[in-house]
Order: sequence, then structure tokens, then C-alpha cells
Amino acid sequence: MSESAGKMRHGAEKTAKAVGATAAGAAEGRRVQSIREPLSPGAYVEYSVDDQPGVVERARAFLAGAPGEPVAPRMAATVMLVSEGKPHYRRFESPLAGGAPIEETVDAAPVDVFMLRRASTMAFTPDAVVFPGGGMDVRDVECAVPWAGPSPEQWACLMSCPVSVAKGVITAAAREVFEESGVLLASAPDGGAPVDEREDHWAAEREAVATRRVSFGEFLRERGLVLRSDLMRLRSHWVTPESEARRYDTYFFLARLPERQHADGRTSEAVEAAWIAPGEALMRFDAGLLKLVPPTISNLTSIVAATSVDEAWNTPFDGHVRPHPVARACGEVVLGCEVSET
Repeated sequence: MSESAGKMRHGAEKTAKAVGATAAGAAEGRRVQSIREPLSPGAYVEYSVDDQPGVVERARAFLAGAPGEPVAPRMAATVMLVSEGKPHYRRFESPLAGGAPIEETVDAAPVDVFMLRRASTMAFTPDAVVFPGGGMDVRDVECAVPWAGPSPEQWACLMSCPVSVAKGVITAAAREVFEESGVLLASAPDGGAPVDEREDHWAAEREAVATRRVSFGEFLRERGLVLRSDLMRLRSHWVTPESEARRYDTYFFLARLPERQHADGRTSEAVEAAWIAPGEALMRFDAGLLKLVPPTISNLTSIVAATSVDEAWNTPFDGHVRPHPVARACGEVVLGCEVSET
């Protein structure tokens, strides 16, 4: 991510800062965990949203008993596409007035993750740096999808959700990665790699799927391909707090970049795309150079210590995270919850 594109100054209070015990947490004598620590079922996590005034205001109103029912969240899928790290160049503005820019080549990290910076015109998390993903489409659920790997029934058990939702979310995950990066989590029935005959990174097909002229299942059938659900690994599950007007019920997955494929950022929803080491992304966030939202921070944290793509792949499932507004004794409002197994 370029520095000019990401200069989102968060101030001293960042979304991902470690937080002290809340009234609720202290009363129950449990440790309060930060999203800058790997999560696991049973952990109690809290995080500040002081850098998001609108979120704080809505959380306060919710705690005060604001009228109205919470908005039903839309099902969504997000994919952390990972690959072996490569050396890369970066450029920083000098911290000294009038100083020359600082330019350097960063050594390869064990793991890189593909990320996109969302356009400033987007209604949800504008300018944020995110993983490929998006909302589940009705055709992800209803249309037949050629399938290989763990079945929707098996995924439903892993995800603690109905079979139809599991099928739709897995399909949405593969579809969104294809639309936003050109990477196909699919193969021929015999396992053979998909062939991009025009060598234009599936430009016409991606546009047709993205504009809903054809469903992802129809595209796969026309090409004689099958969705490879075994190329994805469940990472975490986050649900937007009930205090928010725009809510998502999002499953996060991890996928290795398939051999002989590459990722780009040709999507109208993003203005920039790059491979970046998880630790580098978090460092730039801390420096105010990238805007990251809490679920992204947490999922990056879960693999930041991985010494290989295999280790990232084998990282345990973080759990189900359903944060809600929490009022501290000091009057501060944060978001928090107990991470659950189901």
C-alpha cells in the first residue's frame, strides 16, 4: 500500500489499542483481552472505538435504550489470500520538515497477504484496507455450484450455521476473491488448474460475474470447473454490533494463492491493491499510514507470528466474535464480548 494512499491519522487512541478491565469484565474477575492478541473461544475481548465517533455515539444510544429493533445483518464472506513473502520497496515521507523521503527495500517476510484499499466513495468502511470479500448474493445460495472438497453439510458443522448459509457463504467467498483479485479457488474435476485462454486474467468473466449477468456457479459450469472448498480454511466469524445501522455477519477464511495464479486489484470497489506482510500492515496502522477496522486487525494478528504459509494455514479457528457496546465505570464506551465456540 502506498503511503500517500493510506495516511489516515488515528490519533493517540487507536481502534486496536489494548484496553484495561471494564466494569463487566472486572466484576466477573476475567482477563480482558485486546484484539492485538490472538483470539480463541472462551476469551473475553474488548476494543476501543474512540477513533470512530459515529460508532461511539450509536453505541451510547443503544445502551441508553434507543427505540427500534436492531437491523438484521447481511451474510458475508472475506478471504485472507496468502502467499510466500517477497522483498518489496517502500517509501516514507521524512519525519523532519523539508527532509528527503526515506526509501528502502524490505526483506521478505515468511507470509504475505493480499489486501485492497476501499474507495472513499464506499458506504461501508471507506478508505479502509481490507481483504477481498463482500456480501452473499441470493444466487450464491440458490444456484447449483459444481463442488469439490468438504461439502456444505460439513462446512455447516464447522461454521455453526444452516447448510444453505454454509453453501452460500463458501460460494460467496470464492466468487468475491475471483471478482476482486482474479484468483480462482477452483479447478478441473481431475484437479487440473483452470486455463485462462485469453491470458487477460478472466477480464470478461469477472465483469459478468461481478455485474450479476451470470452466477458464479454458471461461470464454473461453462468452463468445466468445480469450486474447491478444500482450498479455504475457516479463520474467524465476526458479527457487526446491534448498535450499528449497517451490519454484516461475516465469515473470514484463509486461502493459499494457487500455483500459476496471480492476484490483481481490478475492481471498482478498490483504488489500490498489494501484497503485504501482516506485521507490516499492523506497523503501518500503528504509524497512522493505513486505516484498518477491528476484524481486519484481529485476523492479521492471528497469523502475524506464522513462519510459513503452512503455519498460517494451520492456525486454529479464532472463534465466533459478536461484539456489543459495553459501558465502563469511567464512562467510556467500548465494544466487547466473549468469543464463543458456536
